[in-house]
Amino acid sequence: MTNIATLENHKRNKIQVEDTAIHNWYQSILGYPPHLVRYYIERFGVNKQNIVFDPFCGTGTTPVEALKSGISSYGLEANPIAVLASKVKTYQRYEPEILREYLAFIYCSARLSYQAYGIEEPQEELFDYKTKIIPVKIEGVLELPEEQTKLIPKGFICPQPLLKTLIIREIIQRIENMAIKDFFLLALAAFIVRVAGNVRFGPEVGRTKPKSDVKAIQGFSNIAEVMISDVESTHLSGDVGIILGDAREVGEYLPEKLMGKVNFVVTSPPYPNEKDYTRSTRLESVLLGFIRNKRELRNIKEHLLRSNSRNVFASDTDGDYVKRFSNITSIAEQIETKRLELNKTSGFERHYHRIVMHYFGGMYRHLKTLKPFLAKNCQLAYVVGDQMSFFRVLIPTAELLGEIAESLGYRVKEIELWRTRAATATKMEIDENVLILEKK
Repeated sequence: MTNIATLENHKRNKIQVEDTAIHNWYQSILGYPPHLVRYYIERFGVNKQNIVFDPFCGTGTTPVEALKSGISSYGLEANPIAVLASKVKTYQRYEPEILREYLAFIYCSARLSYQAYGIEEPQEELFDYKTKIIPVKIEGVLELPEEQTKLIPKGFICPQPLLKTLIIREIIQRIENMAIKDFFLLALAAFIVRVAGNVRFGPEVGRTKPKSDVKAIQGFSNIAEVMISDVESTHLSGDVGIILGDAREVGEYLPEKLMGKVNFVVTSPPYPNEKDYTRSTRLESVLLGFIRNKRELRNIKEHLLRSNSRNVFASDTDGDYVKRFSNITSIAEQIETKRLELNKTSGFERHYHRIVMHYFGGMYRHLKTLKPFLAKNCQLAYVVGDQMSFFRVLIPTAELLGEIAESLGYRVKEIELWRTRAATATKMEIDENVLILEKK
């Protein structure tokens, strides 16, 4: 078993070289590493007769790691592009030879299409380009509708890389086999983030120096070729289900056959902070068509746990579920008092105390609706971080979630320190913990 206690603090949340296969196809910058999942699978004694569930599954770290051990796994996620990533990563019927044939089709089609647009790129002898699939040539005006363009943060991609990306997207859309199409759309999502876009991460999402042009065919092909090689070298087995849905209402999305069947939960919900989780995936979500207008963006945000001021809405009532928890209401009151003392009047700062209430209220709803699906003595591991994002008022997240869980009939077994990290504003070291629960 990987003993996380022996890892240096700065390495604990980093993916290990030996774990990159499949996990590295497309990752959430705010996720946890595979070795953490493996640690709890081994510590909890999970076996191939069990079911593992991740209700905030992101880009699929828990389901993939479970399947690498032959364990059946389910995941629930509200962000559509993360659902795509999890589905592609956990699909078990890819045939590498066919994937390579379709990659050759995309490569040859891109060459033809780029020529039609007067675009020249150096040809790289990466693999055999011969394919039985007749290449297509994309022609004519190709641009994003204005409504979509406005959704992309300014400067996140330059015109020429954008055009090259849209051409490859149109080629991939011509693939009829849905599993193969999704495989290459995920490769394109990774290409957008790593090659085409001017995006940087950490601690917030921002812009890098603009790239006026990129080697698109080579960049995309390299990413897809690594993914195909991973398919060849990695064995996944076990039942799997990746579901688009709101973790606050687990019962509306999980199949009835899982009632009382989930043996283990390993997950990491969003933390209460000012990170807009949709912004970190905005560029690729828009370019791949998952978000076409403001209404669709809002719809995604409405199904996310309330954790920042950009997804709090006037109609929200999650905070009502935790009004009786004095430790939570006290923190919300401290934050609002601090705001008034500092004379902070911006719209997002006025939401800070509401975020705290809605966040923990949403987690109350989550833990309550999850419970019927858990087998007796189910073990649960929640990776959560303490926070000081709101006027430097400390929010002991694991502690407060433990209090909520106990009120719902769970047993708090332990709060285990995972790592410490520096708070953005103060550089103070604050804790990131794993809250370990058990269904009684």
